[in-house]
Amino acid sequence: MDTSGSDSPRTAARDKPAGAAAVRESILDAAIRLMGERGSTDVALREIAREANVNHGLVHRHFGTRQDVLIAVLRRQSEVGADFLRDAENIHAAIDRLWEHPKMAENSKLVASALLGGVEPESIAPGHAFRRLEQLLEADDCTDEDRRAATAVAISCLILGWGIFGEYLTANAGAKHPERLRAQVLEILHGLSRDRPNRPGGQAV
Repeated sequence: MDTSGSDSPRTAARDKPAGAAAVRESILDAAIRLMGERGSTDVALREIAREANVNHGLVHRHFGTRQDVLIAVLRRQSEVGADFLRDAENIHAAIDRLWEHPKMAENSKLVASALLGGVEPESIAPGHAFRRLEQLLEADDCTDEDRRAATAVAISCLILGWGIFGEYLTANAGAKHPERLRAQVLEILHGLSRDRPNRPGGQAV
């Protein structure tokens, strides 16, 4: 029997959201849950509506297309990442927080899945977490704007890449001590913010 229109046990126990703001938040939360569970953005709008305990038409009303939902999810995740880094005292504390974030692998895979699925990078830029990294680098005396952006890009690439490929590359390397390898990669990551070339006269950039 087709039960696609029926409530699942977890949605049946959840109250229907009331009011536009609550509906929007419920839809976003549902999309994030489903995508996180699957490690993919391949989630239908009807599934999101069912998980959010709202009418399917409300998803279209508040967001539009499936891609619009994906963009909203990625922007929300970026805002959450920035909040996560807001009180980091310096760039190294921020790197440690991102590296140890319990959902970093999940978030990295969602970003990759969305971009591979056709979401334009410009539609989710600028990233709030990325901007926070730039602010912390500037506070750490990285005064050259281009160098600051490049360092933030390099840090982000390594963290996101580790979230997606870390286990695979560790196995591929045949590492006898995976945790030691992970710690060494983190040490290299910290080095990206330390090893900045000097201008003539020894002034750090």
